[in-house]
Amino acid sequence: MFLHEKTYDIDELVRHNLHIHTRFSRCANPEMIARDIVKTAENAGLEMIAMTDHNYIFKQNAVAQQRYDILREIADMETNVKVYVGAELSAYGIGKFADDIACDNSLDYRLYTINHYHQDYWEHPENKTPRAYVEHMLAIADCVIESGRADCFAHPFMAGYIHAFKDFKDVTRAFTDNELGDIMQKANEHQIAWEINVPAVMGDPEFHRRYFQIGKEVGVTFNMGTDAHKLCNIDPKQFADKLKEILY
Repeated sequence: MFLHEKTYDIDELVRHNLHIHTRFSRCANPEMIARDIVKTAENAGLEMIAMTDHNYIFKQNAVAQQRYDILREIADMETNVKVYVGAELSAYGIGKFADDIACDNSLDYRLYTINHYHQDYWEHPENKTPRAYVEHMLAIADCVIESGRADCFAHPFMAGYIHAFKDFKDVTRAFTDNELGDIMQKANEHQIAWEINVPAVMGDPEFHRRYFQIGKEVGVTFNMGTDAHKLCNIDPKQFADKLKEILY
């Protein structure tokens, strides 16, 4: 499901932040309380946010209950910000999902990651080569698309979590333009968006410029996400100039 009109204008996209972690994510700062997240977004003039906590394979389906807890916490707040409460969900192998589909469908926003290779339960390709990882990520992405579970891909194809190489960018360089275009087109046909993940863009500018330009040519929908773990990172507008420099 697309949450907004398609645009390739960074100044428009940074009015949204669709990747914010709350205190329910172990990696988030304790200050990431839902009410304070909404207040911070309001003060920043954001139009739309999504709270997207990690799901954990050892706490299967917990994000569904967390959604209700967050909604109760912010229920009495008056705000002009459109708030979605979803999760950053895990496709941890080809055809392998950490939660039940009923859990996914209970969420406002289903942000799927296919590349958390640093997690000990994550499936890796048998051969540890850049091309093998490219093919593995594409196969997982294809399964996610076919499953109908996702609204957007989180930091797609970012290789920083792969620790098998001296330079993780060897993996992103191994993607062909045609491979990126084909998988983006397929996702587009299933109304699945692609994230502009601020830390990922900053960490691999060369790849993300290619990713953005190919996505624009294909006609995909991009969602902005800062992957915020601290209140100071909730407003994407602070990153707009750097994003333009890299992506345009």
